[in-house]
Amino acid sequence: MVIIFSIIAVIFTLAGAGAVLKFGGFSKTFLARALAYAAGVLVSAALLDILPEGAALSPNAVAYGALTALLALFTLETFAAHSSCSEFMEDCHVHHLGAAALLAMGLHSLLDGFNIAVGFSPGAVAGLNVALGVVLHKFADGITLVSLLLHAGRTREQAFRFSLLLAAATPAGAFIAAPLIRNLPPGAEAFALGLSGGSFLYIAMADILPRLHKAYDRLTPAIFPLGFATVMLIRYFGD
Repeated sequence: MVIIFSIIAVIFTLAGAGAVLKFGGFSKTFLARALAYAAGVLVSAALLDILPEGAALSPNAVAYGALTALLALFTLETFAAHSSCSEFMEDCHVHHLGAAALLAMGLHSLLDGFNIAVGFSPGAVAGLNVALGVVLHKFADGITLVSLLLHAGRTREQAFRFSLLLAAATPAGAFIAAPLIRNLPPGAEAFALGLSGGSFLYIAMADILPRLHKAYDRLTPAIFPLGFATVMLIRYFGD
């Protein structure tokens, strides 16, 4: 399952990148609604599946893991261009996209693969919810990266190559993490779950939701809780 969803994440990343290259992207309204749903899945998967599973193993370890993820992602995004650019929700002016920014995006994508692998450690239901959250926001990642690269003056071919590398980092992270997760002691597994849950909360609360308030779309407040409902339904039918 980890391999399958890692490949699906690659497909969604490339789909987002390809949409920008071929069609110039999607309307801001469509993106706002898609991201509202993704944010709902990310938040509920973190709070209903990942963090409770970690707390059952070690409350302190899962808390430290979540704090580490929040600090690490904040630091990474300090070096990424999209931390100071409103990406696809507003006009974006990027004059230079340096190696540090690309490295930060690559590490973020590796963490997505890690999240998929860790998500399946408590069981299939939690893993499915985690994988769904990763896959949904990878589509936006593909759109973001290509848009930034084109704005920074890169060619379409260069933008596609970079998006392919970004997409490949997700299964790489999953392949690295999957065998390690199986042999972790409870405290270390709880810390890993905290990392995963913390990263989900950061992506939803710091990256997605602030931009949705600038979209001024009346349906996004109704679509956001649909992500909650999806996770709850998967939990209900999976138990």
